[in-house]
Amino acid sequence: MTLDEREKITSLYETYQGLLTQTQKQVLHLLLMEDLSLGEIAEILATSRQAVNDAVQKGKKKLLKIQESVV
Repeated sequence: MTLDEREKITSLYETYQGLLTQTQKQVLHLLLMEDLSLGEIAEILATSRQAVNDAVQKGKKKLLKIQESVV
């Protein structure tokens, strides 16, 4: 994720986090706010790195879709 993309997703997350699933919210918080790696997040949540990556991708996609519908 580029710095510009990270800033955009962080801004969208702060605004629309209430519209995400609990898992997406938790994973994106740990990634964006706590600056943890996917591996670290997987260890904390006792899941696979792939499951964390899937949640990040779905959360990012949902945030971008929300932004499109608002604009």
